[in-house]
Amino acid sequence: MSEAEPVVVLTGASSGIGHALAIRLAASHTVIAVARRQGALEQLATGQPGIEPCIADVADPADRARIAAAVGNRRVGYLIHNAGTLEPVGPLLEQSTDAIRQSLAVNVEAPIALSQALFDHMATGARILHISSGAAHRALAGWGAYCTSKAALYMVYEVLKAELSNRGVVIGSLRPGVVDTPMQALIRQQTSEDFPAVDQFRAMKANHQLTTPHDCARFIAAVLLETDAAPFTEREWDIREDWHSVCD
Repeated sequence: MSEAEPVVVLTGASSGIGHALAIRLAASHTVIAVARRQGALEQLATGQPGIEPCIADVADPADRARIAAAVGNRRVGYLIHNAGTLEPVGPLLEQSTDAIRQSLAVNVEAPIALSQALFDHMATGARILHISSGAAHRALAGWGAYCTSKAALYMVYEVLKAELSNRGVVIGSLRPGVVDTPMQALIRQQTSEDFPAVDQFRAMKANHQLTTPHDCARFIAAVLLETDAAPFTEREWDIREDWHSVCD
C-alpha cells in the first residue's frame, strides 16, 4: 500500500472487536493498531502486512504522542476510538476516586485527546468513530463508572458533530451491541452484589445470543467505509437496529 494513502488508526486493537476490525480493515487499508499488550499486537500483525502495531496506553499523554509519531507525515483517513474499560464495577459510591478517574481517562479523555493530537493529520473527509454502548443511555446498577463515562463520550460525539460540521472531518458514534469479547467474560465473572444484572449476561452467553466479533467488525466496517457522510454522522448507529440496512 502506498504511504500516500490515508491510514486507519484503531485503538483497542489487541482483542475482541478491535482485533477483528483490524483484520477486516487491513484488507484494504494500512491500519495502525494501537493497544497496550505487545505480545497480542505482534501476534495480530503476523501475516497481516496491512497492520502496523503501536504499543501504547491511550490514557497516557506520552503514549498518545507515540501514536502520533507512528502516523508520521501520513494522513489519517479513519480514527476509531474502540479502546474502553468496564472497571471499576460495583456500587458507584464505593469506588475510589482514582478508579473513577482511570475510567474517565480511558473512556472519555483519551478519545478527546487523541482526536486533538491527530486532527492536523486528518485527510479531507476523514472520519472519527466512537465505539459507544447502550450503557451510555441506560443506567445499570454496578456500572456507574462505565455508564457515566460512556454517556460523556456520547456527548463528546454530539458536541463534535456541531463543531466539526465545517472542518472537513465527520464524526460518528456506534453501538456494537453485546459482543462475545473479553469484556463480556469479565462481566460474567462479577458477583450479583457488584452487578445485579450479571445473570442476564450469563444467560445470553449460555443461549448463544452474543454477536461474534467478526460480525460486529463487518457492521462497523460497513458503516465506516460504505455510508455517505450525512447518515454517518447524523445519529448514533445501533447494530440491532441497523444491521439489515448496511449488511444485507
